[in-house]
Amino acid sequence: MSTANTIDFTPDSLSLPPLPLQRPLLMIGHGTRDEDGRQAFLDFAQAYQALDPSRPVLPCFLELTGPTIQEGVDQCVAQGYTELSVLPILLFAARHNKFDVTNELDRARAKHPQVKFHYGRHFGITPGILELWRDRLAALDGLPQEQQVNPLDVERSNLQPSTLRQDTVLLFVGRGSSDPDANGDVYKMARVLWEGSGYQTVETCFIGITHPRLEEGFRRARLYQPKRIIVLPYFLFTGALVKKIFDITAQQQEKYPEISMTCLPEMGIQSQLLSILREREIETQLGQVQMNCEMCKFRLAAVGKDGAHGHSHDHNHQHGHHHDHGHHHSHPAPDPYADLGQYHQRIWKAP
Repeated sequence: MSTANTIDFTPDSLSLPPLPLQRPLLMIGHGTRDEDGRQAFLDFAQAYQALDPSRPVLPCFLELTGPTIQEGVDQCVAQGYTELSVLPILLFAARHNKFDVTNELDRARAKHPQVKFHYGRHFGITPGILELWRDRLAALDGLPQEQQVNPLDVERSNLQPSTLRQDTVLLFVGRGSSDPDANGDVYKMARVLWEGSGYQTVETCFIGITHPRLEEGFRRARLYQPKRIIVLPYFLFTGALVKKIFDITAQQQEKYPEISMTCLPEMGIQSQLLSILREREIETQLGQVQMNCEMCKFRLAAVGKDGAHGHSHDHNHQHGHHHDHGHHHSHPAPDPYADLGQYHQRIWKAP
């Protein structure tokens, strides 16, 4: 199995549009007990702050580590700020974005009623992220950026026939969510990335919560009898789950040595991501945040018989609070979605 290094980011090479306001930014990461993952998020926030020191950028985490969201808000209030931009540094809109972060902001409002929070949107499916992955795949294949391979034109390609894209299956690995809307976006992103790429096909799977799991993804990929499988962990930062993807890929490579397996790294600090972050911050400052709530299961659960619903599109609604109780057991927690039959019974149920 081979790996590729994260592309280095040079701050001098990126020019961001100016901010309309010098409003503090609270950047909320998912949180992890993995110290490498925690530091990766803090480094990302520091890189973004360095691009524009005109207002403070405060990183915090939803769960599992600190600083917490409440600690981030308290720090802004202590500095005298009464308005904050808040951005979830998340790829897709699932429970954490729609449910848990908004609960924490509700708690912060109750504690600091004088403070106004402007909640922005997640990264989502954007051209910048698509460009990032296409560039990585082109670099892996030794191709100029943006070049697509004609599988029938071997002579003009600098690839060996054994590693042509027509003999390669992409294995797109999402984190997995209890929100069908977010899981569907993973499939959409994988499909858009594959379109026009010249690769044999793309299989989509998940490392946890939902199905198909990564091992099943490898099994499906092998059905195409590829000469190569490229694993794409669709994560912003490293952590326990990304490391698990690498471990499983190494196990698969050992088990099936006749197939070349490459596991690309997580996205990390990239100019495309920093540009998207600036777009999200400007949206938040201008009040132009638009959330896609049509297939949100929390919205659907709130829809009454008369068609009315209480799911505000600015997501400033009350939900049951999600707690990390701090239990650090040595044994893994039971997976409530491991059984596929039970999964279908509960996946559309809102907490």
